[in-house]
Amino acid sequence: MRHSFSGIIVRYLSDEEEPVKHGSPKLPIKAIPQEDNQPHSNTETVLDDQVSVREVWLASTKARKTRLIEQRKKSGDLWERELEDELHVNLWETGRDRLSPFMDIGLMIGKRDAYSAVVVDFPWKVELKDVSDLGSRLNGEKSVAAIFNEVVHYDGFGEGNYANISFRKDGQDVKPFSLVRLNTQLFKVEPIFLSDENVCTRLTITLPSRPAITNIKDRRESAYIRFRIRNVPPSVYSVDFIQKDRALISSNTETRIIDFRINVRRGVPEELLSGNDRLKFPKFQRIHCFLTTIRDEVCVSDTKDYKGYRSLMDEEVWNEYIRLDSSVGISEETSVRNYLGYQWTASKEGDSVKDLIVLGRFSKVRSDYLSIARFVTLVVIFGASGSALWDISTTCIAKEIPDGCGRKVAWLSMYLAFGFLLIGARPLLGHLKKKALKHLGQKN
Repeated sequence: MRHSFSGIIVRYLSDEEEPVKHGSPKLPIKAIPQEDNQPHSNTETVLDDQVSVREVWLASTKARKTRLIEQRKKSGDLWERELEDELHVNLWETGRDRLSPFMDIGLMIGKRDAYSAVVVDFPWKVELKDVSDLGSRLNGEKSVAAIFNEVVHYDGFGEGNYANISFRKDGQDVKPFSLVRLNTQLFKVEPIFLSDENVCTRLTITLPSRPAITNIKDRRESAYIRFRIRNVPPSVYSVDFIQKDRALISSNTETRIIDFRINVRRGVPEELLSGNDRLKFPKFQRIHCFLTTIRDEVCVSDTKDYKGYRSLMDEEVWNEYIRLDSSVGISEETSVRNYLGYQWTASKEGDSVKDLIVLGRFSKVRSDYLSIARFVTLVVIFGASGSALWDISTTCIAKEIPDGCGRKVAWLSMYLAFGFLLIGARPLLGHLKKKALKHLGQKN
């Protein structure tokens, strides 16, 4: 299926269409008593000099206050600090059923009070039942530490929908933020029908207000939300290349190209990007993307944003985190021990980044006992067919047709039919399986 673009678009919904800039109020200027014999031009010069001095003083005072505020945001008390915006995207390929793959999106919002909602555009049809909050799963230091790969300090609040978290460094709390838990009423899904007859989906996540009873020392300027999107079509980010002769040999190499774009505006329909001045593209300090897939694949990526791969530590924590259905246990096949996480990161020292392109080539050699048995059977069948064809050509064609040639031709036809059936069985079954899964996906 063709999609309008490959990736996702993440933006903030601000409360105001245009930021309002307030100038510093000017202080009233008192008139300076003048002598009657003083020229009028001297009076104007004195007033101009006094205005200039006051403007310089006001500007310097404002600059000092601004520097103090910025310093407090970085190194002040925990409730005063403000973090940089970050975007974390995880693509999980941890199963072979139609519920896989799925996508987790985490967003660090530096100025929580400056925005009312987060808006994410997807190039496929997303239903509300496929969206769920992950804040409730991050309910302790172990789970949060596994997500951020940091030592953390976790403070949960039973009376609120949030938990205060900070990273620990040299025995001190740094980078404080609130982990906000979202309920289903805060999610809004609306389809967008484009002029090219494709359908996209806009997910709007309303940011909850702070509880009224929150103590000032428990307030955090920055907030982190994390949610999951199930039933992600693999065609959004992956294109497969399979050997044409895979049904003839005992092993074959399967290759796919991963091309997933986060906040890349090039190629995105203008209908999605325009029409609402309140939607703002964030200035991210860092954009992460992890693709977690089976271990038997080899990734080759020469892009500057590719950082390598790693296994998932804390197996018990990750197995609990990735469960799609709490009533179904973790099997040996779906355990994270069988998977690796490949990482792409876009960041600039002292500057913000706009987008991230996840690009890589994954290859794996597929072989099993059934393929080997089929290959051996085909060798025997076509070997026998070759001998039968030679026998028929020498005894039934070059000479007068003796008795028994009809039986030989029948055996040869049976050999060839059985061989071609073995060759075409696997592609046919694969095609029927895709059709069945597609039908089930549309039905549900």
